[in-house]
Amino acid sequence: MRTLIIALIAGLSFNVFADKNSCLEKLTYNFSVDSRAFKLDTDSINITAHENDHLAISIEMIRALLNFSGCDGRTDINFGWGPLGRTSSSCKALVGKRENSQVCYIETDLGYFFVTNDLQTTAHIIFSRWD
Repeated sequence: MRTLIIALIAGLSFNVFADKNSCLEKLTYNFSVDSRAFKLDTDSINITAHENDHLAISIEMIRALLNFSGCDGRTDINFGWGPLGRTSSSCKALVGKRENSQVCYIETDLGYFFVTNDLQTTAHIIFSRWD
């Protein structure tokens, strides 16, 4: 019985790792690049976060991007913990009171993302995997 439980736990752990690894493979063109830029039409997704919560909006956009890329934006990524421990994410306006200069830096267990928006309906997302 104990062996069966250990085998089930190991199998579940492997499947979680396989899903994350498969997602990372999709984000990096089969591991051929370390960073990749994406363009996301924000009209094609449903944003539920408050309009002033730039970090939550950026995370929702990343989840949508992952879903469009063939990953599961809920289970294949962890926004709270990464290889360096607890993640550190934030958003800042690079130029004073210019909302259009807003940039979000978001760490995950797969890598980190930079998210910017243009003045229309496009988000630019840059993904870089951890070494």
